[in-house]
Amino acid sequence: MTGLKNRMKRIIKPDTGRSLVIAIDHGYALGPVKGIVDIAGTIRELDATGQVDAWLLTKGIFRHAFEPAGSPGVILRISGGATITGPDITNEGLVTSVEEGLSLGADAMAVSAFIGSENERETLVGLARAADDCHRWNVPLLGVIGLGKALGEKKNDTRFLALSARVAAEHGADMIKTYYTEQGFEDVVAGCLVPIMIAGGPKCETDLDTLKMIHGALQRGACGIVMGRNIWQSPHPAALLNAVWHLIHKNCSVVEAQDVLEKSTA
Repeated sequence: MTGLKNRMKRIIKPDTGRSLVIAIDHGYALGPVKGIVDIAGTIRELDATGQVDAWLLTKGIFRHAFEPAGSPGVILRISGGATITGPDITNEGLVTSVEEGLSLGADAMAVSAFIGSENERETLVGLARAADDCHRWNVPLLGVIGLGKALGEKKNDTRFLALSARVAAEHGADMIKTYYTEQGFEDVVAGCLVPIMIAGGPKCETDLDTLKMIHGALQRGACGIVMGRNIWQSPHPAALLNAVWHLIHKNCSVVEAQDVLEKSTA
């Protein structure tokens, strides 16, 4: 068992082959958005369920607000440098070293690649170099497929998603976070070399919509989620998390998960 495989087991659970990752790294580019203004409070509420397999967060959150009761997995975002107020949110670079992540106790690193953007080359080179550094230390890398404003419509383009996932994997990512599309998502999974987890994307209208999206992705081959606002912007974040956990690790139907949600909010 290599160090990389051991660390992967802290992200993707070997008994189910699936993972429930909560993303709380949005503030690195968006600032204090609804649901993570009191980031420590959000962490406490969701951590109390004991159902979060791993967290995707930044070094600032890790140092100043992350105090889980147990020992969930940690994926540290190490790319950044652009915000929603700047000229181009896709103009990211590496902002943290793998060594810094290890000193904090992270189990994996995350880097965005904005394929199809003007910064495609720079972000892919950054991902590839981060993969080299990660693998030197036997640390897994999560490749995050980013879009930005100009490419927003691509989140429903199966061919684009399949290309992006494959490209990120071939540049060294060990896991992929990408968008889910109802049509052809199984082709995205089939063409990728490594496990795929879905992002939440824009906030769903209802919690039921979130459950349907996650269930659809799991049925089409995703191994789980790396999701933020669709969980912590819910009216009932902990209850929704419980329902999502049952979808992912108990292989429940949408109806069964909805029943879990309703009982948790009664």
